[in-house]
Amino acid sequence: MKYLILLFLILPMISAAQVGINTDLPNAAAALDICGQNTVGYGGLSIPLVTESQRGLITTTPQSEGTIVFVSYTSGVRCLEVYDGLQDVWQKINCLNLDPIILYSEDFESYSSGTGINGSGDSGDYPASVSKWTLNDIYGSLASSDYVETQSGVLEINDTNGPIELDTQSINISGYSNISFSIDLSGTGELEYNPSLHSTDDTNTVNDYIDVSYSIDGGAFVTITDFNGNGTTHHTLIPYYVSGGAGSAPFFPDDTVTQTGLSGSTLVIRVRFQNWSGDEFFYVDNIIVTGN
Repeated sequence: MKYLILLFLILPMISAAQVGINTDLPNAAAALDICGQNTVGYGGLSIPLVTESQRGLITTTPQSEGTIVFVSYTSGVRCLEVYDGLQDVWQKINCLNLDPIILYSEDFESYSSGTGINGSGDSGDYPASVSKWTLNDIYGSLASSDYVETQSGVLEINDTNGPIELDTQSINISGYSNISFSIDLSGTGELEYNPSLHSTDDTNTVNDYIDVSYSIDGGAFVTITDFNGNGTTHHTLIPYYVSGGAGSAPFFPDDTVTQTGLSGSTLVIRVRFQNWSGDEFFYVDNIIVTGN
């Protein structure tokens, strides 16, 4: 009985006192005073980390006012949030954005000039020393002086006489969100495109174009069409001035083609291009894939 009486005497003193962690002298103005220094160094306060869906499972009442959690969203945004009991909502105190992580990059700087394929049968050091991309001359149409090769840190395309495709290796995007990619594309020379000849694009010796497409998890390739209004319903990019159009000469856009909002486990990017004259050139550079 005497122990029970002693307990009742002590409890009021505990309930009225400040609580200190790692300190014997807690701040008199604080109900809980945590000192960052401990016996092994320093530490911090770990706020409960939850996903957005997990936050929705927290049982809240008006008395939950002031409850704090750290919420990780699938978009990559992370927010410190406090429960507002008056409005029955979680209010964001501060949000952080994860810096995108580069999952794949190719700037063609690491290859000796001439790495690729050409019509003379000399393939440079491709594909022996190249693992990040492959080239496919679909109709085997490169003439002896034609090529798709690295030159001065870019992939240069000259007079393909039909479509050729560059495919990236299969890129692992599993576990990441907000997958995006970008590719720098440009062209010079008397490039042209006549929409009326679209049905014979790959054989008419006139139409020049670049297409960018992508495949998720081994599925069908999806082509990005009419990027920034500089293509058609069939192609990503074509010369500004089509055959019979206004202007003194066709002009090919210097553009960075982008695609955002992808998700899956693997990604393959394909760039398909063709031009038909020795004075026509395309350039591919800076293929970058990022995720959060």
